[in-house]
Amino acid sequence: MQKHSWLFMSFALLITVFISCSSTAEEPDMEPQPPQSQAVLSYFVGNPNIDTTPEGGICMMGGRSEDDQAMRWFLRRAQGGDVLVMRASGSNGYQDYFYQELGVNLNSVETLVFRAKEVSSEIVNKIDQAEAIWFAGGDQGKYLDYWKDNAIEDALQRAVDRGAVIGGTSAGMAILGEHIWDGSGIQTDFIDIPVLRGIITDTHYSERNRSERHRGFVTQIQGRGIAADEYTAICVQPDGIALVFGDPDEVDQAHFLDTDLTTEILRGDRNGSARFDLVRWTLVP
Repeated sequence: MQKHSWLFMSFALLITVFISCSSTAEEPDMEPQPPQSQAVLSYFVGNPNIDTTPEGGICMMGGRSEDDQAMRWFLRRAQGGDVLVMRASGSNGYQDYFYQELGVNLNSVETLVFRAKEVSSEIVNKIDQAEAIWFAGGDQGKYLDYWKDNAIEDALQRAVDRGAVIGGTSAGMAILGEHIWDGSGIQTDFIDIPVLRGIITDTHYSERNRSERHRGFVTQIQGRGIAADEYTAICVQPDGIALVFGDPDEVDQAHFLDTDLTTEILRGDRNGSARFDLVRWTLVP
């Protein structure tokens, strides 16, 4: 966690409605944010926005700790650009991890913590300027309440359409498929990611014994399913080839369920060697 400068924040509260965190002398510079609602907290590290050409792709993680190699795959696809983290709980835990600890060159990392529903031009502009967008874990029902059917969803769709790399863990993975379990029912019509059409995802899979639940979801939607164990990552290239990352010394697995519930289970490793073709829905030799 970064240390907060309370003197700065007290002053900032008088002149802004967006709360920004300052850095210590040893940390990268933190940039104050433009006026926004206190419903959204902003943490920023890096430089003013630049435009790069991201490589696209999807990164889905099953929860608990992130897989570092998969996270590097995700960040490198931003091509040195700007990364935006969106969440509805927690704080700035991704800032140093993304910007410094993984050794990937980035222009900036900003985290927006939504404490209530808030839609504004400033938030939309941040999404429009991002080369990579990461959804943290939390509550996918809250994410849909805050971001669905408004200008935020429209901006997220533009990010997908222009080839930004998109990813999320736990609840952040849950909102990436066409069909989304929101905690009480299945919703659709959130962001449209072509390679994930007709798919419902699930997370914390083996650890929370969610196989039967997920099979029920797949049957209900008459589609397909993708699930990840904890500590497991599924990185999908724009051509639909999914790479499975995990600790080779553990049983970190990804699960691919077909419409008839036939399931392919791939064990992850540090290189993403196990691969599955989401377009043809088959193992890659």
